[in-house]
Amino acid sequence: MRCVLPEQRRSSRVHLSIQCKALFLDSPTQPQNAFLRDINMLGAFFYCRHKPKLASKARLEFELIERDEPIRAIWEGPVVRVEEFAPGAAIGVAIQFSRYEIIRLKADDAKAEVADGAAFIGWTVNMVDRTLITWSR
Repeated sequence: MRCVLPEQRRSSRVHLSIQCKALFLDSPTQPQNAFLRDINMLGAFFYCRHKPKLASKARLEFELIERDEPIRAIWEGPVVRVEEFAPGAAIGVAIQFSRYEIIRLKADDAKAEVADGAAFIGWTVNMVDRTLITWSR
């Protein structure tokens, strides 16, 4: 029988299993290939090879297709949890978002534009959840 713990997140999460790039801004490491496990409007959990320190700054970048248009999402924030599993296995990292940017990549030229020009703080929970759910499909 499985033990089910009560949900402790402040916002529901969306499983978004995609490859991304992780960069640890307080560390001299190069951008890492990472695998996103889940995301919500407050943060994300991903796996990578680098073991960051708690409270260090991290950046996640990934590209997706939204309404037949490519977009690049950039999310930054402090590391709030680090999980080590077996030796040699990927490290689990949780970050809490403090900054984000979504860039719509125009297919017809090399220009990009910041999505909607609105600050993330102005988004409602429903707006973020709809965007994340759309990406998870």
